[in-house]
Amino acid sequence: MTEAVIFLLLGIAAYFDWKCRKIPNTVTFPALAAGLVYQWQAGMGWTAVAGVAGAFLLTVVPVVLRGMGMGDQKLLMAVGAWVGWSGVYPLFLHSLWVCLAVVVFLPGTWRRLGRNMHAIFAGWVAHRKIWLPRNKEAALSFPYAVPLLGAYLVQHLWR
Repeated sequence: MTEAVIFLLLGIAAYFDWKCRKIPNTVTFPALAAGLVYQWQAGMGWTAVAGVAGAFLLTVVPVVLRGMGMGDQKLLMAVGAWVGWSGVYPLFLHSLWVCLAVVVFLPGTWRRLGRNMHAIFAGWVAHRKIWLPRNKEAALSFPYAVPLLGAYLVQHLWR
C-alpha cells in the first residue's frame, strides 16, 4: 500500500510541478499527515518522524540557496513520513542523479549554467544573481518532483 500511495503522491506532484511549477500544500500536507498517522498506527511512528526530519535536513540548504522550492521540500518530507529515513535518503540521492541526467541532456540548462558561472567572476552583484535568483532564472530551474518520480521508478525497477 505504501508504494502505491507514494507513486500516486509523486505522480500528482510531478504533474503540478511540471504544469504550474508549484506543488500545492493541499497535496503535500495531507500526504505528510496521513503518512505519520499510518506509520504511527503500524508501530513505526518514530521511523516516520525520522523520515520527515531527515528529508527536511537534506533539503534545507538547497531551499535556503533557492536551488529548490519549499514545495519540493514538503514533498520529500511527505515521502519521508511514508518510508522513513532509510527510504528517503536513497531516494534523494537517486533523484540527484536523475537531476544531473536532466542537466546533461537539456542544452538550455547548459547555457543558463554557463551564464551563471561566468557571472560568478563578476563580483557581488553576480553573487546575488547566482545565489538569490528568481525561480525561472535559477541556474538549474526545472521541476524537482519530476526527477523525484523518475528516481522512485528507477529504484523499483532495480529491485
